[in-house]
Amino acid sequence: MASKNEKISKSMEGNSNAEKWTLEEAILFFDKAIENASDKERDDNDFIGEVAQSLGYTIWTFDYLTNKFPELKKKYEEVKRNCEANCFANGKKQKIAPSMAIMNLKSNHGWTDRVDNTSKDEKIQTTPVISFFKSDDE
Repeated sequence: MASKNEKISKSMEGNSNAEKWTLEEAILFFDKAIENASDKERDDNDFIGEVAQSLGYTIWTFDYLTNKFPELKKKYEEVKRNCEANCFANGKKQKIAPSMAIMNLKSNHGWTDRVDNTSKDEKIQTTPVISFFKSDDE
């Protein structure tokens, strides 16, 4: 008698919408992406979508696989950090327009040039000042 999993997989034969990713295949995909994004000879992957495209996939593949296999989040972050480093270096060397690098770093990597050094986004507390001294005006 076939197990439940064998019955399900048999029923998926010929189904082009059937799940295609196993954990092992996803690990290989992420390992190739890490290799691609960290290749010093090929440092043109400034955006994670470019890495996905170079492997024949879309950027959504990273999100899909990371949601399906949460244990791959560290590998996903490694790909993104490599892209971040590439973008910064290429902007600095003007291999890409610095404005493009800035936009990418802000949009995709959380960079900012605005810091709230005053209230830290908290409500500003005011303290009333009471004077016990008589002024010359009184």
